[in-house]
Amino acid sequence: MYRPRFVSASILISLAAITVGSGCGGGNATHRALKEGWYTYGDARTVDPITVPVTELEAWSGDEVVLEGWISEVCAKKGCWIRMQDDLGDSVLVRFKDYGFFVPRNARGRRTVVHGSPMLKTLSIEQRRHLLADAGADAASMAAINTPSTEVVLYADGVWIQGGGLEAPYAPPAAEDCIVDEAPSASNPAPVNDQ
Repeated sequence: MYRPRFVSASILISLAAITVGSGCGGGNATHRALKEGWYTYGDARTVDPITVPVTELEAWSGDEVVLEGWISEVCAKKGCWIRMQDDLGDSVLVRFKDYGFFVPRNARGRRTVVHGSPMLKTLSIEQRRHLLADAGADAASMAAINTPSTEVVLYADGVWIQGGGLEAPYAPPAAEDCIVDEAPSASNPAPVNDQ
């Protein structure tokens, strides 16, 4: 559910400068993406929430936002997550709501618009290593992860990706779950160290 926020004039001026400076022209990002024939994934429909930079996502936690930028990484196994970099160079992990859809694994480097809700999430050591494994990291990189991390994750319900030549996204025969979406609990706590 979209909840309007009161935003200070300085933030509105900054957001206006980002929108104008993004190189995408005026108008709402989701409307432009659909008008220009971008590929859509999930519930990609026109929506009007404000476009925000990555550095502002935590302040919008739980609200609907639109994020514009470039796909810097894609899950190499299923396309079940992307790392997205906004036009200011800041990046965020984007997961797809309820693990309900996937994007093409060859979408890296493409312009994208994402609609969803940011949330602050603590990723356990196991979850962080799982993400690295999905990205094709080597064993040494995964072994170097020895603490949980807290970061903003954008849970997207709609994604637009520009350009042709995209492969068909992974389509599981039945609903699946992912360890990254599991929250640590009393019976399954986030590990504190690796020993």
